[in-house]
Amino acid sequence: MNTPNYLTYPTQKLIGFLILLTTISCVDKRNNRRMEEATFSFQHIVIDSSGVHNPWAKIAGDIDGDGSVDIIIGGQKGPLVWYRNSDWQQFEISEGGYDTVDGETGDIDGDGDLDVVMGGLFWYENPGTLKDNPNALWKVHQISDHPTHDVELADIDGNGHLDVITRNQSDFGTMKGNTIHLWKNNGNDQWEEQILECDHGEGLQVIDLDGDIDEDVVAGGFWFENSGGGNWIKHHFTNWHASANLAVADFNNDRRMDIILTPSELKGQFYRISWFEQPIDPINDSWPEHALADSIDCVIHGVAAGDFNEDNAMDIAYSKMHQGLDPDEVVVLMNLGKGANWNKIVLSEKGSHSIEAADINGDGLPDIFGANWSGKYQPVELWLSGKK
Repeated sequence: MNTPNYLTYPTQKLIGFLILLTTISCVDKRNNRRMEEATFSFQHIVIDSSGVHNPWAKIAGDIDGDGSVDIIIGGQKGPLVWYRNSDWQQFEISEGGYDTVDGETGDIDGDGDLDVVMGGLFWYENPGTLKDNPNALWKVHQISDHPTHDVELADIDGNGHLDVITRNQSDFGTMKGNTIHLWKNNGNDQWEEQILECDHGEGLQVIDLDGDIDEDVVAGGFWFENSGGGNWIKHHFTNWHASANLAVADFNNDRRMDIILTPSELKGQFYRISWFEQPIDPINDSWPEHALADSIDCVIHGVAAGDFNEDNAMDIAYSKMHQGLDPDEVVVLMNLGKGANWNKIVLSEKGSHSIEAADINGDGLPDIFGANWSGKYQPVELWLSGKK
């Protein structure tokens, strides 16, 4: 018995054309990935195989003023050291005394060189002679007795001085991640504190999110709009896991800053990784969510954004801490176009914590460095991006 054919010839042609387009699209994506992998790679370098114990803080900055980005590492209980690019010799900044897993570099005193800020809350004054005397002593300044989890620097009030923005965490019984502290730098080492009440959690970024030429405060699921004069308006863009790492970048090339969120705590919990697309009106419109991982253990304590392969598309790097379910991957997601498709590259299966992206070798492309915060495997590792 013959089965009747209910499809007309034009319809059959259309279906065949769509199947052909789908096949070509899949082949093109596979070919693009093969071409990318054939022409692009990351070179793995161990900066220090046995450095400071429990390297919690990872920071980048040209602190000796020689034009190359150096690497700063802070141990849990000290010391705070810097590695000179590119012989990677280690020099001490401080024996310890800070209380944080984060820090930043910036010119706090306006003298033209980069200082180092660590939670606790301290800033270390660059002696200004490190190029000729890398062992020169750093002067320590205490801003406040203030333990932190997150530290950011920005001129939030437009007075020409870098301010310090901090947040603690709410996990591990701390329960202090429900306030964000703005430490306003009034010059001459005079500081004024302003406190923003927020949801419990961890994670912090400071950037001009809404494109109005001032710095906003961004966290996991909400952001504070800088409306000037010390006024901050809180907005939610999603409901998210309380503890989050985040990065801000334009992933779909629409000239608006988007946000990627990862779940940073705790071991044994599972959540997702997503980036959120900024709408035309970031205050009143909803932010579309684009999931990158539907279920992953909540130990993604490190995320960064950068155009690692120079294709004018912002890519994403993230890392699992070593206590996660094996494999503990350090990953780069290569953006194949406007954030719709991504190619996953695994750099390591040994884990890392609080990875940073910075142009270490001066080729104009961001590189990645990090280290596990504890455990048996704690080398300071660097992955240089570049063409094969």
